[in-house]
Amino acid sequence: MATDLSLRQDPEIQGDIIAGFKKDHVRLLLLQFGGVDGARAWVGGLAPQIATTRRVAEFNAKYSAALNSTGDNPRSLKATWLGLSFTYEGLQFLTTDEKLLTEEARTGDTLDAFIQGPDGRLVPDGPSRATALGDTDDSAPQHWEFGGGFNPGVHAVLTVAADDVADLDAEVARQLGEAKQNDLTHLYTQEGEHLHDDAEGKEHFGFVDGTSQPAVEGFDEPEPDTPFAKGKPGTRMIPAGEFVIGLPGAPKHDPETAATARMPAWMGKGSFQVIRRLEQDVPGWWSQIDTQLRRLKDLKAVDKDMTRHGLAARVVGRWRDGTPVALSNAVDRPQAGVGARNDFGFKDDPDGLKTPLFSHLRKTNPRDGLIDFDEKTGRPELVGEEFMDIRRIMRRGIPYGLPFDPMSANPDCGPDGKRGLTFVCYQADLVSQFEFIQVRWINDSNFPKGRDPHEPGPDPMVSGELKEVSDGRVSYECTAPSGERQTVPLDFKPFVHTRGALYTFVPAISTLKRLALGDPNAKLPEELQQEQGQKIPEPLPGQSLPVDAVLPVPGTTDRFWTFQQGVIRLIKIGKGERAQLLTGDVDDTGLVTQTVGKYSAWPALQGVVQLDIILPVPDEQPAGDGTYGYWVFHTNNGKQVFRRIALAGAEPWTSRAVGDDQEMSRWRSIDPGAHVDAFLPVPDMQPAGDGRYGYWVFFTTQVGQRYRLISLKRSGQYLPDKAERSWDPSLIGNWGRALEGVTRVDAFLAVPTKENSAGKQWFWAFHDAEKYRVMTVKRDGNHDGDRITDDAPTAVWSRKQ
Repeated sequence: MATDLSLRQDPEIQGDIIAGFKKDHVRLLLLQFGGVDGARAWVGGLAPQIATTRRVAEFNAKYSAALNSTGDNPRSLKATWLGLSFTYEGLQFLTTDEKLLTEEARTGDTLDAFIQGPDGRLVPDGPSRATALGDTDDSAPQHWEFGGGFNPGVHAVLTVAADDVADLDAEVARQLGEAKQNDLTHLYTQEGEHLHDDAEGKEHFGFVDGTSQPAVEGFDEPEPDTPFAKGKPGTRMIPAGEFVIGLPGAPKHDPETAATARMPAWMGKGSFQVIRRLEQDVPGWWSQIDTQLRRLKDLKAVDKDMTRHGLAARVVGRWRDGTPVALSNAVDRPQAGVGARNDFGFKDDPDGLKTPLFSHLRKTNPRDGLIDFDEKTGRPELVGEEFMDIRRIMRRGIPYGLPFDPMSANPDCGPDGKRGLTFVCYQADLVSQFEFIQVRWINDSNFPKGRDPHEPGPDPMVSGELKEVSDGRVSYECTAPSGERQTVPLDFKPFVHTRGALYTFVPAISTLKRLALGDPNAKLPEELQQEQGQKIPEPLPGQSLPVDAVLPVPGTTDRFWTFQQGVIRLIKIGKGERAQLLTGDVDDTGLVTQTVGKYSAWPALQGVVQLDIILPVPDEQPAGDGTYGYWVFHTNNGKQVFRRIALAGAEPWTSRAVGDDQEMSRWRSIDPGAHVDAFLPVPDMQPAGDGRYGYWVFFTTQVGQRYRLISLKRSGQYLPDKAERSWDPSLIGNWGRALEGVTRVDAFLAVPTKENSAGKQWFWAFHDAEKYRVMTVKRDGNHDGDRITDDAPTAVWSRKQ
């Protein structure tokens, strides 16, 4: 039976949650709404730009394939991704519902946590969330740079992630401009930059980060007959519902904390996002490691040859290159060839003699080595890993600031430079996942339990001595020179300080569109259209309809699909018709042979209400897999966007979307704000001598329809377009006799067998909503045009057989 990997094609789930943006450069733009109308308009404009799981997964797969084939970083493959989330206050603002989610929330569940935020109350009259999370003293909310009650209220977080820093800066500038136009205030930018050279893939303390991400059922391929992902030994498959609301979760997950039965439908396929700015004191970290190492050596609790890096590896649970200490317990450095970074466990080390019980690795994911006391029997029991599955989170952290380098002349590289981790994670249950790990495992000195009188202590890497939480003392289990077991207490001050924190909700794409309407339960235009019934409105005899686009059927010369007012029809053009260059005057030609259905009848056109034009992708006529690729331009909520689709080359001509709707700004050759209406192929540039494909693009502006010569390069790149002329585009009236009297072209279609007739190519030109004519364009550098027939009504293009 085939493995279900349908989540890879999901167009609803935002792309960073499961697929992961995986970019070197990230900016989190923290924004505050001004007016309701502007906020909703901003969300509506952003919705089609947000990267989805399908789009990100396809890019990541292509990137991995290129990397594996060459071994080098395929730098020509670049992308810029956007993600969007809202605080509770932001959702209240968009919906104008002051009681939003309050009826569904229960004290102590994830909705309650989301409503309160990371500085709320755990329970009435109890400690604050901030205290329980370890955000005390210098990390208390009054010291935060964003979030909490001491800073302006954040309503939305826009994530911008890119491979190239120039692309990132350009997109950030564009998005801030859009936000300002819609009366949003930019409150703060949280930066993120992957470290490079010797620090590649590491955080500022010098350790490889992100090595133990969970695999997701329905997205990652499983290894048959194992609980692990294929090709990733030790990486457990976790139900998608642990990260995405509304999908099946792990059986042992508490439905009460997750509010499973109370979560409103509009939160489906969304996720909760935790954002924390964690400032790292790098010299303080290594200074404390040195201090504790001296203590251990003075007590002869460790080998005299152990170095600071050896002790730090045990405190973290991994060596700096990511090798688990459990697999390589050498004194100073990891042993070569120890195997996969995640194919290990702790059940053979119950006392933490190899990997300390307080180590960051065991505190955040105890794996198979957690021993707890059964309340009924009072005996220690090994806890199954199924319990760990409900505590997993999807981490998307990235460093910020410059690496610590005391020899550098740059003050930002010194001890006073701001550096740390932009911590981001996704989960379906804030309480049982992120908060549980942070409160019940990381900060709790008595986890794992039952180690009296020597409690393991808190996680010294990210916790330590915290007021009202922990004294920072950990128990280092070791063997004395005499061979006897001994426990040495070590003390750790905190050297990770919280400088900001937010809880946000990451909606599905359709929920974003509904929020733009002000009601998360509203019906979208395409849903209303579907509810009106599937009956196809057929034109009356002789009735003319606007032609939005005409598409030749692959592999044929006499059949075409017409796209008219939301309906797809299949028509045929016979020999007599091609001879007369008219439509409908010959009994056996120019006829509708099949009414395919509404646009939604093609999966590739799901969500398309107003289709504007379809343009062939030069590299994909056909593509390597036998499908034909096209760009589809359509108008969504008054704004034109485009998507790429693939169409089978034979009946039944199945279709699929390749990626999601994208902004028109990605077409460099088209003016900002212009609405593209039609493309006319340049006859002697299909392709030109240099391999480029030429088109005249016709687009509507405030002063009428204009046209410009552009070209597309057949290179395997996604959008290698450029304008072929440096001067301003011309008004359509300047075209000449071929389009004389035309005010707006809707579509062009090449006449079959007339690609080169006496040095000219023949086209049908559909224009001004209900007319068409036959025109020619010379196949030379002048491209003079001529009109062959007078205008006729388009009714003959939709007459029944």
